[in-house]
Amino acid sequence: MPTSLTVRPATPDQAEAVAALANSAYRGEESRHGWTTEESLVGGQRADAAMVRGLMEQPDSVVLIGLDTHGLETHGLGQHAPDTHGPDAAARLLACCHLERRGGSGYLGMFAVRPRLQGQGTGRAMLDAAETYARDTWDARSIELTVLDQRPELIAWYERCGFRLTGERHEFPDDDERFGVPQRPDLELLAMARPVGRRRT
Repeated sequence: MPTSLTVRPATPDQAEAVAALANSAYRGEESRHGWTTEESLVGGQRADAAMVRGLMEQPDSVVLIGLDTHGLETHGLGQHAPDTHGPDAAARLLACCHLERRGGSGYLGMFAVRPRLQGQGTGRAMLDAAETYARDTWDARSIELTVLDQRPELIAWYERCGFRLTGERHEFPDDDERFGVPQRPDLELLAMARPVGRRRT
């Protein structure tokens, strides 16, 4: 079961903590404590605070954060988190993602879970919360994302979460180091999607 979790939109003053979480899940030594690391495929950073704030400022765009509700030893899905804006809010930050409205879909990016807490259900809970936001806010009919072709274990995880490969392929961007520096020339991003569930009444 996931650690108690409250999911809500991030605020600009939390951009630095969100960027740090994204970087820890995909880059550097800390990422090796989880299974989402891209350290051998992409170097450099995954995000920075300016990038995160920019995503918050765009129309039809939101950065969602998952915060520990009761402490790392408790379980279940909480409804209210203490001190989600105070000085220890960054320590409570367990997961994040960026959602962008694209037509009738919500595009999911910058999806990260704290490496040492991966494999406990937090990622699935965050995905479900992002889907709910996209459905209720934008009436989205599907959630879309891209994943590196060289990450078969991550593709398999998304498939277990209901995503399917669409057949679309995109070259990994190599002209902007803010998104990372490719460590090999054949990196490709595969598109995946899953339908949004019905609104619960």
